[in-house]
Amino acid sequence: MRSRERGFAWAAIALVLTGVLFAALAAWTLVDRSTIPGEFRGTVTAIELRHEKHPGVDDVWMLSINDGELRHVDSDVAALLEEGDRVRKNAWDPTLVVDGEPHSLSLSDDARAMLGFAPTLAGVVAALTLLTHRQTRALHRVSSRGLPR
Repeated sequence: MRSRERGFAWAAIALVLTGVLFAALAAWTLVDRSTIPGEFRGTVTAIELRHEKHPGVDDVWMLSINDGELRHVDSDVAALLEEGDRVRKNAWDPTLVVDGEPHSLSLSDDARAMLGFAPTLAGVVAALTLLTHRQTRALHRVSSRGLPR
């Protein structure tokens, strides 16, 4: 393999891995907001609503349990809670216990959509990279032969 092709191959691999990494990070962020992956026990010390560009549409809900750490949560999770509530949840358990009462948790529509979209995005990045590589090789072959006189 020529040096130029080898360089392109490494760049293509880096591009595909970067695309996969960003898609996975986006999916994880949305899944994490459901609180399903997390584990916590304690008392809710704060629930904060932060309005974004479109209030009521893209609002951010922040939750603090007596450890002081702010957690970005889905609006459905925030709606279950009030300051002073005692909460308990095991990691990967889809049930949040609030003052002894269990509540089922689920992924948001955004999280479900991203979990479907992330593998598709990674596939598109890989396909476009492969297509670009093939076209570059074909152009290189034509240009290396020279133009007919």
